[in-house]
Amino acid sequence: MIFKVAWRNIWRHKIRSLVVIIALALGLWAGVFSSAFTQGMMNQKIESVIRMEMSHFQIHQPKFRDEFDSKLFIKDGLSIQKIINQEKDVVASSGRIIAMVMLGSANTNGSVKLNGIIPSDEAIVTELDQKVTTGAYFEGVKRNPILISQKIAEKYKVNVKSKVIITLQDINGEITAGAFKVVGIYNTKNGMYDEINVFVRRSDIANLMVAEDNVHEIAVLLNNHDLAEPMATKYQKAYQELEVLPWMDLSTGMRMMIEMMGTYTLIIVGIILIALLFSIINTMLMAVLERVKEIGMLMSIGMSKPKVFFMILIETVCLTFLGAPLGLLFSYGSITYFGHTGIDLGSAAYADMGFSNVIYPSLEFGDYLDVSIMVIIMAIIASIYPAIKALRLNPVEAIRKI
Repeated sequence: MIFKVAWRNIWRHKIRSLVVIIALALGLWAGVFSSAFTQGMMNQKIESVIRMEMSHFQIHQPKFRDEFDSKLFIKDGLSIQKIINQEKDVVASSGRIIAMVMLGSANTNGSVKLNGIIPSDEAIVTELDQKVTTGAYFEGVKRNPILISQKIAEKYKVNVKSKVIITLQDINGEITAGAFKVVGIYNTKNGMYDEINVFVRRSDIANLMVAEDNVHEIAVLLNNHDLAEPMATKYQKAYQELEVLPWMDLSTGMRMMIEMMGTYTLIIVGIILIALLFSIINTMLMAVLERVKEIGMLMSIGMSKPKVFFMILIETVCLTFLGAPLGLLFSYGSITYFGHTGIDLGSAAYADMGFSNVIYPSLEFGDYLDVSIMVIIMAIIASIYPAIKALRLNPVEAIRKI
């Protein structure tokens, strides 16, 4: 009976109730979708960091990452790489020679990070072969091929088959140089990465540096992101003289960003729900004050205060539960749609910061569940004050009010 009365009371002012329901639905959608957009952006950043930049964990000599000292090779690096490749959870690994070098063309000179790689290994670990837009992936040039980014090609005004000069310091501290021919141009859509990295065959740069079969870095790709830290810890214990770090510690700020992702949705949705909370309270207070005489009459003919309290509470909860599912349903639909098609921001500024220009919103099921719990709590809180206001009415005085 109380539920029926409360339901009818909601629709006595249809326009006002519909406005509250629509406002709640749109507000909830805005909060959830903005959280999904941000989470999608962060997920793509994480994938970019793992797949293109860091892999799941890397091994170096201590202090090598500070200055890229060419003398700090990994002792028995190739043997360690073979052991790692035998792990069932390891997809592939790439042993690299890393050096900061001078790159020179007929037009300009500058500093770049040179990566000496085995092309077949790198193609699995970073899928670099799929990023080539012009030329080929280490095919077509027999002697000293070099793969450069589109950004570097534009900066140095070179193209496929153009010659460039690499100048670097060998392991004995001597300055040496070699001529390389551009075999291909890649584009990862990560401006920060593309601006600095070039790739050559490991054997070519080893000859130039007199480095033989040594490597500075072993990058390991796993079949599960969650295994990055346990595997890094395992190999750190096995090779205590080396530095073994998971991708979260290799990329500045990534660990903090991941930890914040879990609370970001709750913060954004929480702020919006607090704003909607006061809107619902205001609406229900208006409804109570407009029905002072009616509520007083109900109380005078025997309706107990608990029943009056629950009547107001049910009205508030029903309003919330009409708007919230609509908002969540709309959120799920829009997130699913744009999660497949993407949202093109059409700005190169995001790529320059290491983010993709096309964002695919994403939200975990647990986030929807958390939002639903927050909505239920908000509905209960929003109903309490108007209900208490109704309980404080004196039936005799309330009947006399016009």
